[in-house]
Amino acid sequence: MCAGRVTVSENKWRASREEENRTRVNIYQINLDRDKEHAAFLSRDAMQKFLDRTEVDPSVYDEVFNADLDPTSLEGLFVQFNSDFHPLFRGRSMSVSDVVVIEPEDIPMLVGEIHGRLPAGGKFSQQFTDFIAYNLKIEELRERNIDFEAHDMAGLNIPAVESGAFFCDDVGFEKIDFDKSLTQKPDNLMRVVYVEPNREPFEAEILPDLEHLQKAVDGYIEAVYLDDGTIVVANEESKLRGMEGNRRIGQTIIAGPFFVCGEGGDDFCSLTDEEAARAMELFAEPEQISQAEVEADMGFTIISIG
Repeated sequence: MCAGRVTVSENKWRASREEENRTRVNIYQINLDRDKEHAAFLSRDAMQKFLDRTEVDPSVYDEVFNADLDPTSLEGLFVQFNSDFHPLFRGRSMSVSDVVVIEPEDIPMLVGEIHGRLPAGGKFSQQFTDFIAYNLKIEELRERNIDFEAHDMAGLNIPAVESGAFFCDDVGFEKIDFDKSLTQKPDNLMRVVYVEPNREPFEAEILPDLEHLQKAVDGYIEAVYLDDGTIVVANEESKLRGMEGNRRIGQTIIAGPFFVCGEGGDDFCSLTDEEAARAMELFAEPEQISQAEVEADMGFTIISIG
């Protein structure tokens, strides 16, 4: 295997994203208080042995994640939710007996795949749904003089993941029947529009306690009040921490992830249908903001937008 071997389709480097490569991912975990049969953490074989069944009971599961992601594999999701938790994740580390549901709409297509061998030994393999990330990885591997093979899969319409419900077994994932309408989730979740740098916004739900509000923006929160009765909740120290520029509101730059919620007197509250639609439209387009622009905009301003 030689360093930098790349097979290329007719699709070339894209200077910008042509479409959003994301899909809705739901994760469900067994609620230990409702788990009367002690099915949590059991594989399908263990369920057969101890419970005399392999069918999964959705009624003992709680929804712990519901958001847009760009997954390249179920195994990749398992790694992500054991090491680099998403800010909106409400559960424990992913484990056997968890269920992942991939919504059937807008499954991202693979644009590239890279295989290689690390200098210290061992192999690696990575798939990509973002052409820019794919090409940047190729450049990185070349700079590090690492042996790899890259296969351009853009235009081949190969889905990154299959839609459906998948049970996390002791080895891999198994597709199952799973009625998510029978699952539960907290009654006090707050409806928001979540906005990440270089991404389209999406509707999400957040627990309204301080811990989860801070987790959603990765740090201390600050509120920017808009004149339509909604609030942008962002990271207070985002610019000092060098977070990536996200959106402009008036003349002010918001860095890092943020969410939009309603204003309920002294508290944050859920967005109405009208407010959610307006926030989705307001922040629909990702913005290219340089780090120099972020560093130059260190002030705090209450913004009024018309």
